[in-house]
Amino acid sequence: MNAIKELRNTTQMSQNKFATYLGIPVANIQHWEQGVTTPPNYLVSLISRIMKNDGYIRNDLTPSEIDVIRQTKATLAIEQMQLSDEGISEIERLVKGEISREEFQKKLREKRER
Repeated sequence: MNAIKELRNTTQMSQNKFATYLGIPVANIQHWEQGVTTPPNYLVSLISRIMKNDGYIRNDLTPSEIDVIRQTKATLAIEQMQLSDEGISEIERLVKGEISREEFQKKLREKRER
């Protein structure tokens, strides 16, 4: 799992810009993304909260939720599906347990049929 890279990609910032945004050394971002070191889960959650506050994401996300979103995006990309903001929002709802997998799949089928 690389939650930091996934969060950074959400902002579309370079590593340097993301480090400046967070007020931490760029080497930390580089090491976390390369797997040299692993940030504590509380830090990933804190960064998620900052990003929510700044409007980059809709909800605070835990590292495991970020990983599920990343894996789902990868799966859908493999299937050559385009994700809109609405689709990403639905994935977040699925991960948070707000909708069932069946409801999510039904929405995907309906969207494909349109």
